[in-house]
Parts: sequence; C-alpha cells; structure tokens
Amino acid sequence: MNDTRFRLIFKGLEQSAQLQKLVAFFQKELGLSGDRIRNMLTNPPRIIWEVSARNHAELIQNALENLGCHTYLEPVIANLSYPFVISEKHQNVMDRELSKILRCRCNLALFLVQVATNEPQSIIPSMIGPFEKELAEHFRLSDTVLGIDDSRIIILGFSTGKEGSGTLQNKINCVLRELLGQDVLISIGFSVFPEKARSLPKLIYLAEVNRKKGDDSGLRDTEIAFSPQVPTPCISTRDEARLNPLQLCFTEARGKVLKRLLDMDPQTLWLGLSQVPRAEQKKFLARLPFDSPLVPVLEETINAQPQSVFDKTAEQHFEAIIHQMQLEEGLEKRKEIQEEVLSRLNRVEALPTLPSIAAQVFKIASNPNSSAADLTKVIVNDPPLTSKILKVVNSAFYGFPQKIGTVKQAVVVLGIDEIMDLAFGVAASKVFEVTRLEGLFDPKAVWHHSMCTGLIAQNLCQRVPEYQKKKLGGFTAGLLHDFGKIFLAQGFPEIYGHIHVDGTKHELPLFELEEERFGLNHAVIGKLLASKWNLPQYLVQAIAFHHQPFSASSHSELAAIIGLADYLYYEATMSEEQRGEAPVLFPQLTFGHWSVLTQLFTGLGTEQMEKMKDDALAIIKESQDPFEIID
Repeated sequence: MNDTRFRLIFKGLEQSAQLQKLVAFFQKELGLSGDRIRNMLTNPPRIIWEVSARNHAELIQNALENLGCHTYLEPVIANLSYPFVISEKHQNVMDRELSKILRCRCNLALFLVQVATNEPQSIIPSMIGPFEKELAEHFRLSDTVLGIDDSRIIILGFSTGKEGSGTLQNKINCVLRELLGQDVLISIGFSVFPEKARSLPKLIYLAEVNRKKGDDSGLRDTEIAFSPQVPTPCISTRDEARLNPLQLCFTEARGKVLKRLLDMDPQTLWLGLSQVPRAEQKKFLARLPFDSPLVPVLEETINAQPQSVFDKTAEQHFEAIIHQMQLEEGLEKRKEIQEEVLSRLNRVEALPTLPSIAAQVFKIASNPNSSAADLTKVIVNDPPLTSKILKVVNSAFYGFPQKIGTVKQAVVVLGIDEIMDLAFGVAASKVFEVTRLEGLFDPKAVWHHSMCTGLIAQNLCQRVPEYQKKKLGGFTAGLLHDFGKIFLAQGFPEIYGHIHVDGTKHELPLFELEEERFGLNHAVIGKLLASKWNLPQYLVQAIAFHHQPFSASSHSELAAIIGLADYLYYEATMSEEQRGEAPVLFPQLTFGHWSVLTQLFTGLGTEQMEKMKDDALAIIKESQDPFEIID
C-alpha cells in the first residue's frame, strides 16, 4: 500500500538570508543536528524534512522562505513494503524498467548503494540532484541511475544477471571513489529481477538485506522471508539513534508511560517538552484528551516558547520515566512484538477478504455512472442479501405503512445511496463472523458498535457539505474502523487479554495500550486491510487515523468525524453509574480531533456536543430492530 508523504528539499540561500535565525529554526523547530545543518547549507541540494501532510510541509516551507532559504516539495511514497521512502517519479521509472524486462524476457539487477564518510568533518554531496546526473554519465545508456536520498543510490543494470553483477558492482565502486574520493565508505547490495524477486518492493527489500549483510553473492529465496517494515500511525522522519533519552520520552511514550507524563503539573511537563522540537511538541499536544486542563496551558506555552531552566529535580523526574520506558515492555520488546504482528499481516492468505457481494456493491458506488438498475441487479442475484434487506426495510426502524416487496421498490422509496449503504453493511458483516473469545471479545458486539458508529458518522457527515454526496463515506469508514481489533484478538489473544486488564487497571484507552504492546494499533491494521481491499484513500485514511487525525497524510476531516462518532457511541451508551467511573478502554476525543472538528462544525462546544450525544443515542435505539433482523 502506498502512502504519499512530502519531502522538503533545500536548494540554496538568498544573499540576504538570516543565517542565525535560520540555524535556530532548524535546531529548535526541526531538531536538526549542527553537523547536518552545516552539510546542508554548504552543499545543496539536501533533504531537510519529511511530513505526512502537504499543509504542514507548506507551513515549514513558508517559514524558511521568509528567512531567505529556498526549498521545493517532492511527493514521496512510503510504501509499507519499502525499507525507506522513494519519490513518486523514481517509483514510476523503476516500474517501467521492470515492465520492459518482462517484455524482452531478460534479467535486471538492482544495486542498492549507500555512501558515507570516514571523517565527521568531511562532506560528500547528496545523491540527489546534480550528482545523480554526473554519476549516470559513467554508465551505459540502458542502465538507470536514481538518487534516492542524501546517502542512497539505486542503479538498475539492464540485461544484467547474477553472473554479470560482479563486474557492474566493481564499476560502481570505482566510479564512486573516483567522484567522491578513495576514503568514502561504500556498501552495496543487489537482487535480480525476475530470478530472485518478482515485485519492486521485494527486489528493493532483498537488495537492502543483502547490503546490510555485506554478502556479494546474492540471496537465495529460501534464505530470508520477505518481511517489510510497516510504519505506525505517527510516522516521523527522526533518526531514533540520534534522539536523546528525553526526546524519546516524548516521542515514543505510549500507554502507562504517557499517562505518567500527563499526571505532571504543566510547569514540570514544559521543562521536558521544551527540550524537543516544536513539531514534536505539537504532536504531543494533539494526543491529549480535548478536555484535559493541560491543553489550554500547553497550547499557550508552545505558541509562546518561554525560556525554561531544567533543574535537578525535574531532571530526576524525567530520568525515572525514561527508566520506566526501558523496563516496562521496553522499546526493544515492543519492536519484537511488532515484527511478529507484521509478519502475520504479510501472510496474505491469512488475511480476511471482503465478501464478493460487498466488493460488487463497492464497485457500483465507486462508479459515477452507475444507476439504480445496476445496484438492484447485484442485490437480487444474491437471495440471502435480498431477503435481509427487505426484512430491514420492512422493519419498525423505517416504519413504512405498506409492505415493500421488491428491491426495486426499496430503491425507489429509500433512494440508491441509502440502499447502497445498507447493502454494503449487510454484506460486509460477514467479515465479523469469527470465533468469540470468552471474557475478552464478542464479534457481534464489535459489529453492532461498528454499524452504529457508521450510522452516527453518516449523520455527522450530513452536516458537512463535502461529505453529503460521497457514496460509502462516513458510514463505510465507521463500519470498518475497528476491524483491526478482530485480527489482534484472534491472532494474539493472550497479549490482548493483558491489554484489557491493563486498561481496567490504569484507566487508559485501548489504542494507546495496543501501541505500547504491539508498536501499532488496530487502526493501522484496518488501514492495511482497507488497502488490500482497494478501498479509496479517503476511506483508508479515515480508518487508519480515526484515533489520531493529526497524523493523516490527507482526509484528516473524515478521520476526525469517525473518531467523533466512535466517541459519541460510548458516551451515549454509558449509564450515569458508568459515567462516574473511569471510561475504561473507551476511545478518547483528543485535542487533535478537536482542532479539526472545530473547523468543520461551527460553534462546536459543550451544548452542541450534548446535542450530538442525544442524536447518537436516538440512532442507536432506532437501530436495534434492524440489527436483530440481520443477526
């Protein structure tokens, strides 16, 4: 699955550039080291930063332009199967080259090259820009040279198999040393298409593994399983190895550790938060509950950026938290479990599939030229679906005085969009037909919550012009938003059981504890499934980021609406007695949600939220009859 992100690249400086302010901006706002800033300013072009949302990238770009720094934005692909991001244009070039190889029935060797310098003070040019063109001049016209980032190059050797790879690899070494100097450090890995890998992601992945192992002989297919790394919702460009413990504390804290940070008073919290870049400060703020008393204080402080003195008491306090992070499940343990989850996700045959009838309904919904007759034809060709839809339409939920006897009549009475949503929901409910886990997980309860969340989201979308006419928008995203829970509960019941116990004990929402234990949450898994089912990006993003809309690369509004619908469901169904207790495992509405929602719903506040909660409760009560019929 491809996730488009945006890379900001430094081109050069104006003569009037405010260097002192510029360096301060790089250090404080972006967290760049002194060496990286020096290399960038003295040897452009260089990659400055990478973000998930274009508007965020443009804000940084505008700030840099005001300081006399020229930059440009480049769309990049964070494919879940790639070990690093690749620009859109380079992915297209490589796809075309692989297609040529298939047509001419020959081989292609992909060489992945990484360069570095022995001396910290030495500067070598970035592999993007002019150097890419200079390097390409030393290879034959049929070979392709691609500068991936500041330190990586990919070279595609046309009609080069394993036998001829040694010669080309020696040439790559010699040319790079001629251009960069004899002391440059070069590591190379390669794989052969289609002999060793039949897809671009696997070809790159095997070459990277080969490079890290320093094995020039190539890998046999049986030597390593294809297990690409998948990013978590809060993807960051930071190099974790370069972060100090305090920065790790604020960027990696999840679950119980995050709660401990939130229990601090604002002054102590700011002492630590002031030590990380402002972009990370804002991400941390976005994770807080929207009604937390910390929010207005931290928001004002982050905007003002007051000077703080990091005293010994505060330092000891944060050291204790950092120590806790390393002991309680720890980052390494989290990564191990994450790799196991991703390994299972990579076994395509083990993943659930969207029922064929739901896929057909979705295909009709995606076609702007589709008609009521197209939808009717699909439904009537599936007798069980027809029967359930007619039962629902004739239930007390709709309350029609006369019996509706055909699907065609139902479409006329309710409209194509209403029947389409209903048909998709009934058909997709089959994905929830999995084994019940006693005391932990009830698939029917998850499905009921998902259907209600979809209906609540649909109601909310009617208030937002952009989503009023979008077929399979809010309802479908709400229906599928929690499906990742089924995968985790079925695949890791013991760990998931511990998570539920921790949630009850520590009063934490489920997704935070999932990230603490698994390194990713059910929403990310839902993103993978939605992508596998070829759902459109607005649905993929909404499912993936309904808990963290501030991290969405696009369609953060729909993600925030689904998060609100999810929150309203639990708020509406809690009794007064439960409301006095901790909302264990219930989703939080974060400041990140609130920032987006206040732009969508004019005058959003306590009164309007209470009205939304009442509407949600009415929708849930009205939905009981259809759910019983479908069950």
